[in-house]
Amino acid sequence: MKRFLVVFISIMIMVALSLGNITVTFSAQAKIIPGGQYNLTDYQKFSGRKITSFNEAPQLKELVQQGKLPPVEKRIPQNPPVVQPIERVGKYGGVWRRYSPIAWYGVHFLISYEPLVRICGPDLTKIEPNIAERWNLSKDAKTLVLYLRKGIRWSDGEPFTADDIMFWYEDIILNKELTPTPPTWLITGGEIAKFKKIDDYTIEMNFSQPYPLILYELAANKNPYAPKHYLKQFHLKYTAKEKLEAMTKEAGLQFWYQLFARKNDATMNTELPTIWAWRTTIPWGADGLKVERNPYYWKIDPEGNQLPYIDTIRVYYVSDWSMGFLKIMAGEGEMQGVGFKLMDYDLYMANREKGGYKVVKWTGLYPGEPTIMFNQTVKDPVLRKIFRDVRFRQAMSLAINRKEINQALYFGLCEPLQPTIVPPSPLYKEEFAKVFAEYNPKKAEELLDKIGLKRGPDGWRMRPDGKRLELTLDTRQPLQWIDVANMVAKYWNDIGVKTAVRVDEIGTLWATRVNANEHEVVTQGFSTNPLLIGNSAFNMTAWTAWAGEWARWYQTGGRAGEKPEGDALKVIELWEQYKITIDPIKRINLGREILRLHAKNLWIIGAGGRKLPYIFLVKSNFHNWPEDWIQDLSYGSQARAHPEQCFIEQ
Repeated sequence: MKRFLVVFISIMIMVALSLGNITVTFSAQAKIIPGGQYNLTDYQKFSGRKITSFNEAPQLKELVQQGKLPPVEKRIPQNPPVVQPIERVGKYGGVWRRYSPIAWYGVHFLISYEPLVRICGPDLTKIEPNIAERWNLSKDAKTLVLYLRKGIRWSDGEPFTADDIMFWYEDIILNKELTPTPPTWLITGGEIAKFKKIDDYTIEMNFSQPYPLILYELAANKNPYAPKHYLKQFHLKYTAKEKLEAMTKEAGLQFWYQLFARKNDATMNTELPTIWAWRTTIPWGADGLKVERNPYYWKIDPEGNQLPYIDTIRVYYVSDWSMGFLKIMAGEGEMQGVGFKLMDYDLYMANREKGGYKVVKWTGLYPGEPTIMFNQTVKDPVLRKIFRDVRFRQAMSLAINRKEINQALYFGLCEPLQPTIVPPSPLYKEEFAKVFAEYNPKKAEELLDKIGLKRGPDGWRMRPDGKRLELTLDTRQPLQWIDVANMVAKYWNDIGVKTAVRVDEIGTLWATRVNANEHEVVTQGFSTNPLLIGNSAFNMTAWTAWAGEWARWYQTGGRAGEKPEGDALKVIELWEQYKITIDPIKRINLGREILRLHAKNLWIIGAGGRKLPYIFLVKSNFHNWPEDWIQDLSYGSQARAHPEQCFIEQ
């Protein structure tokens, strides 16, 4: 795994440097690798194998014979993507059982990674064709032309065309009621990108400033399309106001855009067409949910078999994640990630034979797992002033015994450091990772005394307004975050800062509090990658818990929230420059400056460390799940592993 990570990062350095040569037309990988995806024409060229006929699941074949479904040749594109299996070509059939307390994380996060272009699964370095089979980025990096794959169909059989992308852009993103604030990844130089339909299978994106990283942004969990033929009936532009109001009222809602959002929810609406490998057939409820194979899925394996192999994914509701893990260990599930909870690693290993599963470890790109974030825009004005004093954050960092956390919760496998980019990224500097990362409670107490946060008669530190300094540390699943939060609270209590841990087992209340700026201090995890793409901590997004209303100001273009001050504002300015800088050396320097400001200000404090393995429990008859990959939230997470090529040996 270590060798794999070194290779991955080394390639990423070359990618970062080579982005300066900006004239880009698609050039496929020159060799076939497990987990790679290729245009059929490229696959045949590289492998020397011809795919001249296509096959399908037995139940689909029956529907074709009954005249209820077109032949498979008419259900897949002219030039379908070929997915190279991790182990071997699979077999059709089976039910994949999973467990979750949350709808999206039950399965949809695993099957929804179908961006216009995708990142290569095994190494996160190369851009692969997906919905777009080729592309051209202009020399000035201001114009991107995407050539869509002809013949992709929605799960109801309707063609996927440029109209579905334009509908997403014109009628969802540019509609103020549906999208009050457009996503910042679409904005350069303060202006939103302009989309243009060239023909039914060609889209042009134009930017006001150079955007050399746009392909990597598109590959980072972006799905800029929607089924126009279905959703337009719920849109005010296409349906009479009176009719739409009646439908909205019948659904028990107040506004048409609420109805639109509900109909566009893949976890709840079984009628919503999709291009994913599976479609929802039982919506999320007390008994979980169910997704079944999409008969129009548009990818194949090297033998011409239409994917996916597995018929059904059945997600069962559990009140917390640990109950699901116990089900898997009892042999009642096929594959599920259990995350970084290494405390139970011996238990996982001891139950392998009884449960009929194996333990798989991926390399996690999570710095400081988990991190601690003090809300710089907390509503309490006294706490806000305290939190914004960097000496306070330094003290709270010095009070954390990371080595003890590492030994107690992570078997000594992580490297206790502050969160920063992963080495040897060209942006990495060792001092960023080590700043105030040592355990020194004496120095922490001295800093608190200098700030004026003296201990009161009862031993607890006092605020400037005479009240006791009390903090609420919000935490949530995964389970190890709760364990870390409790240890951190103890360390802070030891230096006189009274800290209570508030646990939200599922995470919905945690998210609600963060979005409403109702939080004080939180545990939060995030993954990073050498290009900083999709990162929710270093470049303020709605999930940047340390930035609160500052992040809202940035996300809304200044229409809401609070304008950041000092170095926080500089981070935004640097990020906007980073996005549009073509010269690779200048871009690296900008990225380093962003990370330097983070190290200087300690807006994010690492409680754990990096290099943690991410653990999966995989049933012995569940095949094609990779054993040496990277867990990274920025690029599809586990969905990069192509779950459509996993199969269950019957």
